Amino acid sequence: MDNRTVYKARRPWEISLLLAFSLNMGLWCYFMINFGWVLYLVVAVIAVFLVIEGILIYRTITARTPFEIVMMPESITVKDRIIEASDIKTVFVKGYFVPVIGIRPKGNVLVPYKNCFRFENDNYIKDLTEWAEQRKIKVSHKRFMRWL
Repeated sequence: MDNRTVYKARRPWEISLLLAFSLNMGLWCYFMINFGWVLYLVVAVIAVFLVIEGILIYRTITARTPFEIVMMPESITVKDRIIEASDIKTVFVKGYFVPVIGIRPKGNVLVPYKNCFRFENDNYIKDLTEWAEQRKIKVSHKRFMRWL
């Protein structure tokens, strides 16, 4: 008998982070150019900003594609990544209207981006928290930091 439950999920929407980072990038470039910083430093900072901006744009585009979360008795699979229950330190739930779930593995300070998702149906959060509590995994309803 197969004790697995399958849920539909998506990546968190990154548009607010993209807009805030774009504004920050514009202000940095403005101040660096107006205060006469060394051209090499300006080019290096802009290159780093453009790489991060590209990653955020890619994530915004791919956030629309749904994937499956499979909860099994001793592990959880997040889009082809199997995470053993014994390797999970904390399950975070951030937000109320559009909650984002973050699974922090043991030994990590931040939640990896690939362990962040939001359920297509908010009722599934109760099932995830019950699954975590049965395995004595801490569930925190608060903000968390993600690794780029």
